[in-house]
Amino acid sequence: MKHTPFDHIAATYDASFTNTPIGQLQRKLVWNYIEKIIPALPGTEILELNCGTGEDAVLFSEKEFNIMATDISEEMLKVTEKKVEQFSLQQKVNLKYVDLERFDETHFDKKFDLVFSNFGGLNCIQPESLKRFIQKMPALLNPGGRLIAVIMPKYCLWESLYFILKFQFTKAFRRWTNDEVQANLNGTITSAWYYNPATIQGWSKEILSVIDYRPVGLTLPPSYMEKYFESKNKTLMRLNSLEAKLTRFSSLSKFADHYVIDLKRL
Repeated sequence: MKHTPFDHIAATYDASFTNTPIGQLQRKLVWNYIEKIIPALPGTEILELNCGTGEDAVLFSEKEFNIMATDISEEMLKVTEKKVEQFSLQQKVNLKYVDLERFDETHFDKKFDLVFSNFGGLNCIQPESLKRFIQKMPALLNPGGRLIAVIMPKYCLWESLYFILKFQFTKAFRRWTNDEVQANLNGTITSAWYYNPATIQGWSKEILSVIDYRPVGLTLPPSYMEKYFESKNKTLMRLNSLEAKLTRFSSLSKFADHYVIDLKRL
């Protein structure tokens, strides 16, 4: 195991994102989609990657799923463990340290009906590692099983506009590259890569079929704009209403803060 930048933010992540209005609205968009596909899953076994502070693991357990919640950050796993104990979910949620850069070396004692990764976890691994991760899905998923991931694309309109107005042009277009980008996480630096839906489709063809992909955070702003919107709740609600109308347009996914992509084992 190794120290990661995410250890540094584990104690404050819920306060800075999970429990904020923007964080809750963006998560609700993802869960609106998840709840629609739950009846189509072949079973109740879920592998969650980059589980963070365990918010989604708790939500899945409420739907009577069994969850293997994994993360590279030991501190994030400690926060998740506290939630598991708080809600008495020890029979539903198991925790495991997983480094996605070495995912091909990771072994599980069962297959899953859903592999899930929320809010940019897969953006933290380099392209070759992500390709290997996708290629491993047939060995991990039961027949009819799904891979659903929330990924950050290359062209976030909100981000570009925000930093252009601040005359920070390098940041305004930082996603527009195939190369590694250095991202600041509350004072610590981590590496990130950005992937449009077409890239994921290309890597998954012949092993996974693309069921759908949708924008998350197209009109809703990124979480780092929380302070600006904390006194503008009506504006935020209007943006959320507009987001609900536009989320069905998959072609807009590459311009959002994130997008959810749904792939099914062939």
